Amino acid sequence: MYKNIYNFTPFEHENVDFKNNIINAARNQDQTKVEGALAAVLIYVNLVDYLARHLLENLLKMISIQGFRAFGGVMFFDGSRQRTNISLGGICAELQSFEFPSKTDFLDSLKEFNKLRNHVMHNLMQLDPNDRTGQIDKDVVRIKQLAEDVLNKYNTICLGLTGAWNQANSPRTQPGSSTASSADDKKASSAPDSPS
Repeated sequence: MYKNIYNFTPFEHENVDFKNNIINAARNQDQTKVEGALAAVLIYVNLVDYLARHLLENLLKMISIQGFRAFGGVMFFDGSRQRTNISLGGICAELQSFEFPSKTDFLDSLKEFNKLRNHVMHNLMQLDPNDRTGQIDKDVVRIKQLAEDVLNKYNTICLGLTGAWNQANSPRTQPGSSTASSADDKKASSAPDSPS
């Protein structure tokens, strides 16, 4: 994330082309073969975990920056703690603390995905690779559906939150002026870096 609070753009992703290629690889796996199905599940599991973590980190950063600005850096919420060892269930619990558009729908999909993922991953060694009529086929299809659902909901939420962020942080204009006041410009150019 950006350290300078005035350059922060929420929901930016690094290596977007690489991430899109991985998502497309999951979509194009031959799921009639065990290897293809498991590869798709592995990619989707990582995708959903990444999206949930990314949403949480950006929400925390947005609140931290707004608090930093509102109280001149004297008091603010430090949302910079990296959540590297937190499970998807833990991320769901932390996201529950926030209010954002379509939260309940998004969290319901995340929780269902997490439950199904845990079931599949904890029972991999019990699978019979020659039995293609079992529950694993249904689970793999459902994992794919839920991952795509989470991705679509994530994109919608991020689009709405980015619009709200941009509106809240647009330069305030004075009557007869099309730019922010020079005092605001000076403040923005000399502001300290936000804690990261």
